[in-house]
Amino acid sequence: MKWRELSLDDLRKHRSSVAFGLVSALLLLVVHFVWIAPLSGEKDEVQARVAQQQDLVKRYNEKLQQSQSIRDNLVKQEAELKELQKFLFKGNDPYQLAATLSEMLSAKEGQKLDIKTYQVLASKEYGLYQEVHLRFNFMTTIEGFHYFLEKARNFQSALLVQEINIQKVQRKGGPDLVVNVILAALMEKKEKS
Repeated sequence: MKWRELSLDDLRKHRSSVAFGLVSALLLLVVHFVWIAPLSGEKDEVQARVAQQQDLVKRYNEKLQQSQSIRDNLVKQEAELKELQKFLFKGNDPYQLAATLSEMLSAKEGQKLDIKTYQVLASKEYGLYQEVHLRFNFMTTIEGFHYFLEKARNFQSALLVQEINIQKVQRKGGPDLVVNVILAALMEKKEKS
């Protein structure tokens, strides 16, 4: 096909076609810049937001999985704490605790164990719990001392023997040991009403 040169006469003859072509091209440019370009920009923005939201959802899922493992760990620790709480003394008064221990650790069933004194030495508070140090002075025989230690070891509550001082005294009958024992007990404080 041969191209021929356009002349001014040809343009005049086909001016309506040329005008229609120019108007169509102008209309296409206007539609592109007014409608298609903004939609394309919005599409890019929406895709960026979708990618950002997917990343956020992924991070939330990771945090959710972490929180589930933390929750499972807390449930396990709560069960362990409830188990440990069974072994704690309940109360607010360390002197009441000392009196109760004195009565429980005293010899019965014919053992020769005579608790002379008990004393609250110190107490440290740890939130809902309190560690109480108690001193017991008593006279006994070796069998009574064994009975005391066995009772302390098999005691239902959290009790720890921290220090034992034993003196042997010369007596013809009865207890021949003077014992000074320091115990540490863990006490769960009751709520004051």
